[in-house]
Amino acid sequence: MYNLVYRSTANTISSAQVDDILNESRDFNSKYDITGCLIYHEGFFIQYLEGEAEIILALFEKIRIDPRHYEVILLSKGNIYSREFDTWSMAYLSDDLPNEAFQYIKLMVSPEFEIPEMSVIPNPTSKRFWLAAKNLLNKLGHENFS
Repeated sequence: MYNLVYRSTANTISSAQVDDILNESRDFNSKYDITGCLIYHEGFFIQYLEGEAEIILALFEKIRIDPRHYEVILLSKGNIYSREFDTWSMAYLSDDLPNEAFQYIKLMVSPEFEIPEMSVIPNPTSKRFWLAAKNLLNKLGHENFS
């Protein structure tokens, strides 16, 4: 099992285009047994992908050249023992479409919230994802959420 996290800056895109990205992601991911999470917030994307290494790396190359965003920066990648988002073909979190999952993520990354000790130590890529999510959702600036 393999995972990868990247961030990018969205080109001027509509809600319909974000929906297209989400629908394409879910279809592709279901077909190739990929799970993960996509966060879109104030013109930035952060995405966590997990699955077979060859498929994830090929997908990332496709993502890198997608004209709907730019400044695609790889934050972390590596092998993992188990999935972080095992039940989500592609979770989508956005304050444009508030939902229970997004509210939970906002709570988890809140500066006031201390995450308790975990019985399982998150992998390094997962840590990069949650740090990037925390920085983005707490508006620490584009250059700071790497």
